[in-house]
Amino acid sequence: MDTDLLRTFIEVSKTRHFGRAAENLYLTQSAVSFRIRQLEQQLGVSLFARHRNNIQLTLSGEHLLPYAETILQTLGRAKQALIRDDAMQHQLVIGAPQVCWEMGLQQWLDGWFSEQQNQAMRLETGNREQLCRQLLERSLDLAVITEPSKIDEVSVQQVGEFQLCLVSRTSGLNTSMLTEQAVIWPDWNTNMGSATVPAELLQRMPTLQTSSAQQALHHLLKHGGVAYLPQHLIASHLKNGELHFVEGVQVLLRPVYLAYRTGSEQQPHIESLLNRPLRLSTLSA
Repeated sequence: MDTDLLRTFIEVSKTRHFGRAAENLYLTQSAVSFRIRQLEQQLGVSLFARHRNNIQLTLSGEHLLPYAETILQTLGRAKQALIRDDAMQHQLVIGAPQVCWEMGLQQWLDGWFSEQQNQAMRLETGNREQLCRQLLERSLDLAVITEPSKIDEVSVQQVGEFQLCLVSRTSGLNTSMLTEQAVIWPDWNTNMGSATVPAELLQRMPTLQTSSAQQALHHLLKHGGVAYLPQHLIASHLKNGELHFVEGVQVLLRPVYLAYRTGSEQQPHIESLLNRPLRLSTLSA
């Protein structure tokens, strides 16, 4: 059915006047009358009771009105969805753990984005499992992760690493004193090798577990304890004496990977990002 006929029917039902409906639709009055006759012929019913200066909906017209409005609304939503789908093809969707965004990942994207034309981005936050699932579901084009994916359909390339340091508000702490300290355990610590992490920490129930480096830092400064934190994030606190390294504990290096779906439709954009130097000094020390 021609939607123009339904649109004309709705306008006449609102104005109850063929002349005003014609003005609103930028049509001639005869064109409006012709469309209404066409619609009535297609449906086999009369839609309006026509009297001089008095146009009323018939019972059939009243029944048709909500259906006509629903059809046009549904068509409008369908068109909007198709426009969004088309726009999505020009949108690069990038996901990363909260800690990576907090360490300055978006600054790396800024330089790339400023060189693009007619490019749009959507930024997501999630853990490794969520991001890899989104890659497979095609709701994500590129993921920044700190542990490599072993999924065949996902390609991974290491682009750098950042340092994690075990720190405390208390100066002079060493590994033998860790059993007396509350442990703050950020989520990015989960798969660190036990050979490099003091056993005293691995055996403890954390007082705070979070995916946010900023939240971990705030809790450490406010309530004390020990936490592995990115070195660049705590540099100023180390300098002014608010935080101290735990003695005898080595710095941990965490790799940073870019993961993407093999054969992605966004491969040209992904490759341009892969070829762009990732200045990890802006992410961490």
